[in-house]
Amino acid sequence: MAANESAHPDGKILTGVDELASLGVRARNIERPTKEKEAQQILAQAFQEKHTVLPCGGGTAMGAGILPETVDIALDMTGMNRVLAFDPQNLNLAVLGGITIDAINQYLADQGKGFFLPLDPPLSHRATIGGVYAANSSGPLRLRYGAVRDQVLGVRGADALGREIGFGGKTVKNVSGYDLTKFFIGSAGSLGLITSISFRVYPLPEAASLCDLILDAVEGLEKFLAALRKSVWVPSAVTVTEISAVPGGPGRNGPRYRVLIGFEGLGQAVERQNRDLLKLGLEFGGRGDARLGREGMVHTLRSAVNPEWGSGELLTLKISVPLSRGVGAFAALQKFSKETKAEVKTVLFPGNGILLMYAGNLSAETAPRFLTGVKEIGKAAEGFAAPVCGSRAFLSAWGSRVEPSIHNSVLRPLKEKLDPAGIFPPVIS
Repeated sequence: MAANESAHPDGKILTGVDELASLGVRARNIERPTKEKEAQQILAQAFQEKHTVLPCGGGTAMGAGILPETVDIALDMTGMNRVLAFDPQNLNLAVLGGITIDAINQYLADQGKGFFLPLDPPLSHRATIGGVYAANSSGPLRLRYGAVRDQVLGVRGADALGREIGFGGKTVKNVSGYDLTKFFIGSAGSLGLITSISFRVYPLPEAASLCDLILDAVEGLEKFLAALRKSVWVPSAVTVTEISAVPGGPGRNGPRYRVLIGFEGLGQAVERQNRDLLKLGLEFGGRGDARLGREGMVHTLRSAVNPEWGSGELLTLKISVPLSRGVGAFAALQKFSKETKAEVKTVLFPGNGILLMYAGNLSAETAPRFLTGVKEIGKAAEGFAAPVCGSRAFLSAWGSRVEPSIHNSVLRPLKEKLDPAGIFPPVIS
């Protein structure tokens, strides 16, 4: 197990319920359903007894919603971790909401039919499909395949009274009526409980590769990415991270930038794009190589986007900016981190304008200044920042997450209609 794959001392992979104490949440009881009917019954009883419920998956995005200080029932969804149906003819798979992304792709690999699910959020060995849906999580492959909203075909769940709800269908061809499958995406468990999801799967590409480039200057990085955006190439993923300079090595003794570009498709097309991209990199001072093989591509991209520390007081933030402002925001965040002496890893997805920022050594005293600085950098880049995971002590200093007009006209009325008794956590405000 890698250093960034947090686990108990006995080797058990951590879940959201395991993280609650470190996040500052006290759960009076823990329930772990294994079937949809069991989850519905737990919610029905909670409604009758006026108990609050906090749905928990793998614990990788517990800060995407509002964390309560105390909850009556922590609902551990990781027991609902089975595949319900796989239909390769119609390109769809149905699973319970507590199965992890890695487990889904392992199941597909074991079937030998040549399909995969192109969802690759950070810590995919822990991230459950229901949690990914509720937090709207994504990773590098979003560039080519889209986010979870582009994969989901149908959803079943339960409302605050424990009644079954469902929308969408089971096949790619089912497009009739209103597309309510996207209704709960990003709601962070505040509107209802997701119990099962059906989504489209994709054929494995004939070939895959990863180009691994190092650039010494932010100016060269910005020009290279601008040229990449204007090119005819179709990368599946592009990520940027910062690495330390090698004393006495090429370039300056400052930060260096690692750019990972994944290609998928026909073998000859992949090899041609590799050659052309490496040539383009040289024009802007980049050097590196290309490696064939999908397994290596996926593994390297995963290492790039995962945090480098265990859980504990890890804070994860997501910053979204216009594509043209991505490199500037990335450089500003790195500079700010050094000024505050924070232990930070930042990842840029330049094709989406999304940055992920992990901070590993903040204290309750230093967190407010750090959070304020990150929000200001996002705003200066014409974007916005939002928490993904962090303790209540850190996130209490965050402030408003959405425009008050949106909260008052959309989110609050939805909450009052779907969960009038406040069984689930509050909607973001």
